[in-house]
Amino acid sequence: MIADADLIVCHDEDKNGPPPERHFFYLQDNNTLNSSELLAYVDILEKLVFRIARKPKHLISHLQRIYFCFHKDLNEQLFAAIVDFLVILNRHGQAISWRMLAGIKPGLSNEQFILIKEYLKDEQASPFLLAGNRYCILTRGIVGTNALVRQVVADQAKPDHDPLEIARDHIEYSQLEEAKQILENALLKHPARVELQHELLALYKSTRDSEGFYTMLNELNRSDFDIIAEWDQLNNFFKGRNNNG
Repeated sequence: MIADADLIVCHDEDKNGPPPERHFFYLQDNNTLNSSELLAYVDILEKLVFRIARKPKHLISHLQRIYFCFHKDLNEQLFAAIVDFLVILNRHGQAISWRMLAGIKPGLSNEQFILIKEYLKDEQASPFLLAGNRYCILTRGIVGTNALVRQVVADQAKPDHDPLEIARDHIEYSQLEEAKQILENALLKHPARVELQHELLALYKSTRDSEGFYTMLNELNRSDFDIIAEWDQLNNFFKGRNNNG
């Protein structure tokens, strides 16, 4: 793949002359994106993923990640990058999303392209339910469970100051360690609240915090609490990363 090729290009009509070429995400004119150092830096992708995990709404980091994966022919990582980008846009910026999809189509498999295309066409689809892969950091995908009925204990109802909402406030300001601590403490007190487990697991995955994950998993196992299947899935995710170095 040619590193300085256009990512997304379209043409607009000009009534007073020949149609000029307009570039959307024309990387050759943007040193922030089109950088030989960016492509040559060995661990730049890992750093970009970490930056996005800490500041999910920093759009330039998303574009740099997509650009890098596209030009390095990293198919699975590219798919994860566009999924995370769509999660952050949260159904906004449809025109940009379509142009981006058209531009990176050569780097996606046909199945990946159709999946994103069908999501963009469905105005009711939630970006958080996009079926990502192990490189995604902002989507939970579709997670199944065998517990179709769950008993709610009255004394475990949501407190006045909901720790889940407090944790989400910390996440909004990229205070991820504070959010994890609040969720961990809350989960030990209210193990029946599945949403606490979901939020904490999402944080463990986005920050690649395997140490915190295993510490909490051991605590839950020792306390004989019921845990959702997503713990096993994240356990397999971390084991896969370790096996791959």
